Amino acid sequence: MTSTKDPDARIAGAIEAAGADARNWPDALDKIAHVLDARFAALLFEDRVSALLELKHSTRAEKAWIVEYLRNHRKLDPIKARILAEIGVGRAFSSEDFVSGDELHESSVYQRWMAPFGLADVIGGVIHRSNAGVCIFVALRDERAGLATTEAKARLDALLPDLAEAIAQHEPASDTAALVELFQELSSPVFVVDDRLRVVHKNRSANDMLAEDDAVALSGEMLTLTDARAKEALERALARTEGADAEAFAIMVKRGDARCCVMHVLPLSNGLSALFLRRLALNADDGGAVAAALFGLTARESSVLLAIAEVGGVPPTARALGLSEGTVKGYLKSIFQKTGASRQADLVKLVLALESPFRAPERQSLQV
Repeated sequence: MTSTKDPDARIAGAIEAAGADARNWPDALDKIAHVLDARFAALLFEDRVSALLELKHSTRAEKAWIVEYLRNHRKLDPIKARILAEIGVGRAFSSEDFVSGDELHESSVYQRWMAPFGLADVIGGVIHRSNAGVCIFVALRDERAGLATTEAKARLDALLPDLAEAIAQHEPASDTAALVELFQELSSPVFVVDDRLRVVHKNRSANDMLAEDDAVALSGEMLTLTDARAKEALERALARTEGADAEAFAIMVKRGDARCCVMHVLPLSNGLSALFLRRLALNADDGGAVAAALFGLTARESSVLLAIAEVGGVPPTARALGLSEGTVKGYLKSIFQKTGASRQADLVKLVLALESPFRAPERQSLQV
């Protein structure tokens, strides 16, 4: 007894399950291959920089065949290069879109790979393109099934949006994943967002900022900024095309009338961006210790340096440290000589630059 449920609806459900958990991709690809009358199916990714073609996921049965193709035959394939150059995203193709039957049968990839395995045609589609590369779905039909039919291509056309949505749910590409791992250790809050400001990752410092600061917040999965002008500037930055002036990616974020932090935007692959937030407050433990070690400052000179950077000006520094203004000026003269700075504003920049970019190790509480 056959199910009355639309088979394509069942496949869409299997694709959705694969988007939620990558371990479900073999089952989803098996179902797609079956409805396309194909022997097997796979998701391939070609890196734009290295031009390497990587097998992401495949049906269970013939994974070794795909590996054989990737190792020995992909460079000789007359279809692959034309797929990448000519086919738009979200449109099904088969071999007849690129080569005649005679040209395909005369090709090395057909004679050395397809024919020995009893394969007759390829049907597929480009799922997405990005700065990182191209993700492609391919399915191979055998001699029994013959060339891809119009009906099979129409069915694949209907499934390609589901495949694109499922792929988008997965973790960022491997280069992005490596950066995300590094972001965890940074002392600056870092959010990884898509072009709609949906947060796909945030580091521990970002979690701390969300808990302590009202300048940024989460509304569901979306990042919001209380500074409307900064939010508008961020949306413009995320929409910028590749090669835009990097200077424009620095955004001042305010809380009320006071400056809170500076946000820098770093474009990543797959349409993602990393947002680095730098609070406009100084870490005395980091900046002071490093400055003292680098420039040979005394303990008192270090405290004056940090106070000048934190509260600004000689009179506030004198009040904060309980010193006379003349004494503070004397220490400042020595600090200028040792650091090479000539203005108090330079000292602020110096301390900010010397703060460690990495999170301090978390201290274990002592058990008594």
